Amino acid sequence: RERQRERSRKDERGRKRGSVMSLFARIWTPWCLGRSVLVGTSRSVRTHSIPIPKKTDRWNLKRVQFGVYDNVGILGGFALHPRALMRGPVWLRGWSGNELQRCIRQRAVVGARMFETEKQRLDKRIKYLRHAFNATGKLR
Repeated sequence: RERQRERSRKDERGRKRGSVMSLFARIWTPWCLGRSVLVGTSRSVRTHSIPIPKKTDRWNLKRVQFGVYDNVGILGGFALHPRALMRGPVWLRGWSGNELQRCIRQRAVVGARMFETEKQRLDKRIKYLRHAFNATGKLR
């Protein structure tokens, strides 16, 4: 017991993460065999406590604004789309996406009317974002 206590593994925060003996037992356990073989091993099973429920803000902006434009179609005879009431740049009204998609959409919609320096700056940003998205991410 003394030997096992002093040889217990600890992580970077100082918490015990099982003994070295159980680690070697886990490494050398034949995993390809059935469950009946694994019952007698000294493999420790860690059980976690029940997670604490998250505190959610029921009155944040996204939840408060949900369905706010639904009455436009009902009261207006569905003649006006809620997107027509939104304010902002033309290429962003009623649309969502990441920064690369936003820049590509901006260049497609208003690229011909932009000043030369603004268009060069936008092309440079698109080139950088394409490199960043292709270098990292789950679709890599």
